[in-house]
This record gives sequence, structure tokens and C-alpha cells, in this order.
Amino acid sequence: MQDKPVSLTFDRFKALVEAYKSNTPSNIVITKNFSVVTDLRYVLQAVLQVGSIFQLQDYRCGLIRSGKATVRFNLLDKELTAGTLVFLTPGTIVQPLKASKDFNLTGIACSPDFLHLALNNDFPATFNRSMTDAQKLLSSTESSFIQRLFRLLHETVSQPKHSQQVVKSIIRTIIYQYDFHFSVVKETTTVHSNNRNIFERFIYLVNNHCKQEHQMAFYAEKMCLTDRYLGTVVKTVSGQTGKEWIDRALITSAKVMLKHSDRTVIQIADELHFPTVSFFCKYFKRLTNLTPNQFRQTVP
Repeated sequence: MQDKPVSLTFDRFKALVEAYKSNTPSNIVITKNFSVVTDLRYVLQAVLQVGSIFQLQDYRCGLIRSGKATVRFNLLDKELTAGTLVFLTPGTIVQPLKASKDFNLTGIACSPDFLHLALNNDFPATFNRSMTDAQKLLSSTESSFIQRLFRLLHETVSQPKHSQQVVKSIIRTIIYQYDFHFSVVKETTTVHSNNRNIFERFIYLVNNHCKQEHQMAFYAEKMCLTDRYLGTVVKTVSGQTGKEWIDRALITSAKVMLKHSDRTVIQIADELHFPTVSFFCKYFKRLTNLTPNQFRQTVP
């Protein structure tokens, strides 16, 4: 078992699909390098489980076809509604929180190596940025066009014999269409406010260092800011204090270890740099209303 979010590889995705149905549905094609889904209604129960935490190993481009869902991407909760374009990079941590019964999506997942090959190592600007996830609401016309591209890719790879060059060309078209939409976002939003940039940098650091560093002073020093100024910016942008974001990241890490590793509570407390196991247990219960052992035994 692992002490990190479950890696959502192509093999694991296929196993999730086939655990829900006896074999892979015709609207899902999974290869060793990429997968394409035109209708996910049949496997949502296997993939969108409340409490499941996945870490992506590949690029994801999706479009919400219907319904709505709340998903936590790298600590930040996002509301996804019909017509929303979604882009995710390798390393993104995804935690589905809730979804309506009619929630459905279409999209592709590509391994980094295959995507580089399809693009001839010429990555568009959107995919070269440090951004790990992005969303944009499309018009109905724009949404229909994206869906047609996904269907074309699905129909192509579903043929017993098909050209790899054609497949790569369609994927390349999809990627550049995504870049077009997100480049428009970048242009019309003008420049990110300085406060927003500070907040996003803070969240990035928290995601990477929360296990070892629990205090705002560490993050402020890394960003060459004062504790007070950083705290004010984070609260202004997000409505939550910096400590609340650190707590959220720590609790997420603890939940992952409790559910996806065989480590004892003592070992987890030590790895998360708590002074004593008693302090960790009290901290965990204060934020979740459960002890670590209760969470491990009762939460699916």
C-alpha cells in the first residue's frame, strides 16, 4: 500500500472501470499511452467516490457535459458545471467531493511522453506554464465543437485499424484548441493581481512543504514577506487564514496516509512532524471530529 494519493494511472483507471462493469464500455478506450472517454455515466460510482484522493500521472483535458460537481484540486475547491472546460497537469492532486446524479463528462488523458510525441515537442504556452489546473466556462457552440473533437478521436481509435498519425493529429488539434481557450482567458483577465499571485505561490508551497512545516513563518520567509503581510493577503484573497490552509493540507496528508498506507498512527504523527502522537490525535479529532483510528476504520 502507498502513503500518498492513489496514482490514477491508465491501468488503475481501467481496473476501476472494469470493477464497475464486467468489461470496458464501448464509450471508453484505454491504451498504454492515452485514454479517451465520451460518456462517463457508467463508471462515475467507481471514480467519483467522496473521500477518494488521486494524484494524476498524466495530462487531462475534459469537458463537463451535464450536471455539476465539487472537486478539490490541490487544496482548492472548484465548482464544475455543464460546459466547463477542465485542464489538469501531471502531479495534480484531485479529491472529488460531491456530484449531481446527472454529472457527466468527456475527455482525454495523455501520458507526458505521448503528448510530447504528438506535439513534436512543441508545447503551446498554456501547457508550458506552471499552472496545474484550470477551468473555463464555454458557450454552447464552443462546447459542442470540443465534444465533436473528442467523438472524432474516440471513433478513430475504436476502428480495428487506424493511423497513429491521425490519432496524434486529432490530439494535437484538441490541445491547441484548449490552448486557444485558455490563452483568451489570460488575455482578457489582463494581469493577475499581485495578491492573487502571492496566494497561488503560498498554496503551491503549502502543497509541497506542509508535512514538515506547519507555521506561517516558514512560508513567509520563503516568499520574502512578513508573516503579517502574507496572512493578510491570504485572508483577503481566499476568505480563510493561512493557518486554515496549512491545516487543510495537513489533514489531507494524514487522511491519505491513514487510508492508503499500513503506517501506524505513531509513524504518521512522526512523518507529519508532530511533537507527540497524542498531540496529533487531538489535532486530527479537532478538525475532523474523528480520531485517526476511527477515520481509518469507519470512513470508506
